[in-house]
Amino acid sequence: MSLTDIYFKAPVWLQNAACASVSVLNYRERYGGSFPDIMAEYRERRGWSADRLADYRDRRLRKMVDHCYRTVPYYTRLFNELGVAPSRIKTIDDLRLLPVLSKDDVRVCPDDFLSNDYRGKRLIHRHTSGTTGSSFQFVMDPSAYREQWAVVWRYWEGLGIEFGKTHAMFGTRRIVAPGRTRPPFWRSKAALGEIYFSAFHESDDLIAHYFDEIEARHLEWIHGYPSLVTPLASYMVESGKRLSRPLRHLTLAAESLLPHQRSLMVEAFGVEPRMHYASSEGVANASQSSAGERYYIDEDYAVTEVVPVDGSDECIIVGTSLTNYAMPLLRWRMQDVAQEATDERGYRYLAKVEGRVEDYLLLPSGRKIGKLDHVFKDTCHFREAQIHQLPDYSVELIVVATRGDTAADEEIARRELRESGCDVPVSFCYVDCIPKTKAGKLKFVVSEVVEGRSGVRPS
Repeated sequence: MSLTDIYFKAPVWLQNAACASVSVLNYRERYGGSFPDIMAEYRERRGWSADRLADYRDRRLRKMVDHCYRTVPYYTRLFNELGVAPSRIKTIDDLRLLPVLSKDDVRVCPDDFLSNDYRGKRLIHRHTSGTTGSSFQFVMDPSAYREQWAVVWRYWEGLGIEFGKTHAMFGTRRIVAPGRTRPPFWRSKAALGEIYFSAFHESDDLIAHYFDEIEARHLEWIHGYPSLVTPLASYMVESGKRLSRPLRHLTLAAESLLPHQRSLMVEAFGVEPRMHYASSEGVANASQSSAGERYYIDEDYAVTEVVPVDGSDECIIVGTSLTNYAMPLLRWRMQDVAQEATDERGYRYLAKVEGRVEDYLLLPSGRKIGKLDHVFKDTCHFREAQIHQLPDYSVELIVVATRGDTAADEEIARRELRESGCDVPVSFCYVDCIPKTKAGKLKFVVSEVVEGRSGVRPS
């Protein structure tokens, strides 16, 4: 029996206690130690000119490149093989001397990306969500992790949100047993100010409980994934219900916000949603302000490039870390398409960001299961994967695998789907490659199920 199974069998009060305890640890990792000083510095730089920010970014870049060459085996080899002296990289434009880095580059020799200065030190182990069907595991030094949260809070404070404000969190942690049919479908992560709502119980007959809880708590801020907030907005619009204390803030991240989702949210909540573009690896960051749709690049946090794709009219985001000295990533390829522009004051921004569009599996009961990136987060031998739902509702996981034994990975994927409430047959199909778009993007979920057909209750 896994820890997740034990947690699901515990009474609600004990689950809340477990979530509260974990949130205390999360709080210390995010906001302990040097965080107040880091946060103060980010607040101070909020008023800097574009030129001053660019100069600060490039100074941090030179320091990071020097560190990489001296202490990271992979980069020592790379610079020597290319015949490029680290001192030649002085600005963002000079990064073109280096190749773009992919997940496969790191997987070939992951230990070579760890700085010799940080071997044996306490580091934070993290992984990406796996929205491209292939998770990436890496480490961060504690200071870099706190800096990542400082730049997030600068964005939130810029919207008028007070630090530590209690809010509704619509994320993908499985905090409620999939088979539960009675509320509460949320748990308290008190130290973080989060009332964490389950991503896996947002069916038509249960979503009203989500509204009732937010109404009872008089919450004025909702944060989460667009695909997880949309069912609540849809319910409110269809039922005509409104919160007695109007929502003041709606912040979204991790996925593209589709036009129909935005329209539903504005109608339901009466506020414009604001988006934050970020990467778990800490290599790119851009935030919308309260005044407009532009994603202004956080130049002081990371080096964000928008690079044309060969043979395509599209550009992708490529990012370089300025903070994580434990496992630095230079010119890390993201899986998002974007357009870059500069405003009249000289500040760079992303005029358009595409990608991370969330798809769903549809069960015979009519229930939808979305945000399935966690299915592959702990797999070691899946290079890429795609979730394919066949017309009979069964699920086929199409996998490009490494040469290792995938039996344990298959069990992980089956368990993750099962614990998310997926009760249809699951099979695996191994292939040499999965077709992608011109920009190299992988469509994560492909479904052949037709909603609304006989025997299926449309959501």
